[in-house]
Amino acid sequence: MKTASIAAYNGSSNENLFGVSAQVTAALQEALPQIYAYPMPDAAPLRAAVADHVGVNPEQLVVGSGSAELISLLVRSYCQPFSQCNVVSVAPTYPLYQMEAEALGVQFKQAPLNSRYAYDLPGMLRQIDAETRILFLSNPNNPTGGYLTKTELEWLLREVPPHVLLVMDEAYLEYVSAPDYANALPYLPQHENLVVLRTFSKAYGLASLRVGYLIAQQQVVCRIMAVKQPFNVNQLAQIAAHAALYDQKHLHHTLEQTHIGKGHLQHLMQLEGVQWWPSEGNFLFVDAGLPARQLAEPLLENGIQVRYTDSNYNFRITVGTPAHQQHLREQLHAILSPESIWPNKVLAQILKTGYTLSKTDDVFQALATVSELAETANNIGTAAERIALAFARAFSSCLGPEGNQHTGNLYSSTFGETDMISAFNVLVKSTPLVTFGHHFGNLAIAETTAGASEIHILDLGIGGGLQWLHLLELFAARGESAPKIRITGVDIPSAVGAPDKKLQQTGKMLTQHAEKLGLRFSYTAIAQRLEVVNLRKIYTAENEVLVVNSAFTLHHLPDHLLGPVDYRDRILQQIKALQPAILTLTEPDSEHNKLRFLPRLRESLRHYYTVFDALDTLLPRLMPERQIIEQEFFGREIINVISCEKLQRVERHERHEAWMHRLIRNGFAPAPIKDSAIQIKENLKLHVNFSVQPNGAGNTLRWKETPVVAATAWV
Repeated sequence: MKTASIAAYNGSSNENLFGVSAQVTAALQEALPQIYAYPMPDAAPLRAAVADHVGVNPEQLVVGSGSAELISLLVRSYCQPFSQCNVVSVAPTYPLYQMEAEALGVQFKQAPLNSRYAYDLPGMLRQIDAETRILFLSNPNNPTGGYLTKTELEWLLREVPPHVLLVMDEAYLEYVSAPDYANALPYLPQHENLVVLRTFSKAYGLASLRVGYLIAQQQVVCRIMAVKQPFNVNQLAQIAAHAALYDQKHLHHTLEQTHIGKGHLQHLMQLEGVQWWPSEGNFLFVDAGLPARQLAEPLLENGIQVRYTDSNYNFRITVGTPAHQQHLREQLHAILSPESIWPNKVLAQILKTGYTLSKTDDVFQALATVSELAETANNIGTAAERIALAFARAFSSCLGPEGNQHTGNLYSSTFGETDMISAFNVLVKSTPLVTFGHHFGNLAIAETTAGASEIHILDLGIGGGLQWLHLLELFAARGESAPKIRITGVDIPSAVGAPDKKLQQTGKMLTQHAEKLGLRFSYTAIAQRLEVVNLRKIYTAENEVLVVNSAFTLHHLPDHLLGPVDYRDRILQQIKALQPAILTLTEPDSEHNKLRFLPRLRESLRHYYTVFDALDTLLPRLMPERQIIEQEFFGREIINVISCEKLQRVERHERHEAWMHRLIRNGFAPAPIKDSAIQIKENLKLHVNFSVQPNGAGNTLRWKETPVVAATAWV
């Protein structure tokens, strides 16, 4: 039975879905005749009981109406005057930290988690300044379930400056089983600026009664008590919490059932191809490779609530009872069926083929399924039939030499270098897929350097340098005030001939164009992989304005999902150290980095079908260059995204929101530039199905409302 208003499985609030202690209900029943009386001031009996339970003095403890009240009291007590203070936390995390700060006019600053959804401790410290008063950390973190290890917590306690209150929110402490987790309470005697928050809302199952508590040194407690209402926790809540505290048998039962349920939830998510991240809470943070609403809305129609996060793709779900989770699996199975995701039969068959490959060890069945898909493929057919060919090649590659042998000659290609150049020129001149980022970057750079007499452009992944033809023309239009320009082009060494052969060809073309325009121009080539280049050694003259550009390059760098060094973060930190006037970044808006096979398949099919659909509209169907663009340029990307793992997968795109988090984490902020969307639309004469929408640091190019490319500018 469907219901749009009442959920049979409330997986959105991280409540304890295994029931409340019988001792609690009995204590509440007994207390009902006394509800005419005021509550005990400051919850004194409960305060003493909790203090005894955790091993501190009652004067070190404050009981609040849930942790929410205590968070508000901390901000009110320590962030005075409100307009001159700031609060720091991570992203994503418990939203109340931000809500409470901003409700009082206190600036809220975020240190985003890394691509593993783990804490970036140096990134946190970079957000702290002289006006920071509180650093809130949810440990384990809500909504991701990640946690601080003992080593990390001790490092943080050493490094957080004494003027900042470090508030460790341990709402999910009881659920933790990780051996290297350390709660903060034992460190309290040595750290005057440490505060620990805990709650009865989660494992104890008293969410509706609102009881939390704060533990700190006495001087902190005194400041909190000075602004706290005396009757802040009602008497029934106090009695229930007291009873729950002493029914440890029920607590252990709850924790045991939650542990079993979480294992079951993880298993069913894996069976349905929904990626989850390890969690020390009573919930999972998941990604199906689809917009979250595409799952959450039909789940709600069938009585299952989940919690949206600050991501358009992730959602959080609470561990439920076996009956809850069986119902969840049935609904996910239906929602994620190929036919539900793609009404188009060919696109559904692509997903069905991938599903089969992920679940079978029978090579002959896999070969037959791929061969079936290959038979529907047609490189001059509809967009769906053409992309079926690209995915058939990718699936064939998944099967190794046997796949290539038994699925026909999917890789036959007679295209030479001249054909490739011709096709790339068509891609650039007849579609905005490349030039959108070029124009956004050029307009941002031109605005930022409006008064400069000398400009140094550092281009990471310069390729053929076509982007700069347009910018040179913008500079030349300044007439006598046109600046002197120097471009340093960095790119991978040429495979044939001198390492800088192609880079020098690029420099020659740009030099000739600059001469025609009458511009003063110089060019330097650096033929090195970005993993080994040291940008700090690049010379910039004192009177030059430095700008940095990267278009469709940084996603090739491995981050710490693949090893101890995050090369993306490292190159961004090197750029930040150069203090450029602006950094312009263009990347595909799709996630092919952290997702496993099935969610990555769903994500990549949506992304690349959008591209193929746009090409179907913009280019003639029988155009040879279009076949090269689709099957050679994008087709080989699809092969790499689908069939390669670990270091072999080099097409590791990230969604725009992930790049936003990465840039902010490394000390960047969106550049204060004018919105260039209208000008870009006019310059590129965009088809009506394209739209250009703001994304928080620039603009995103969308085709039929699906994001394709994000271009951003940073300082």
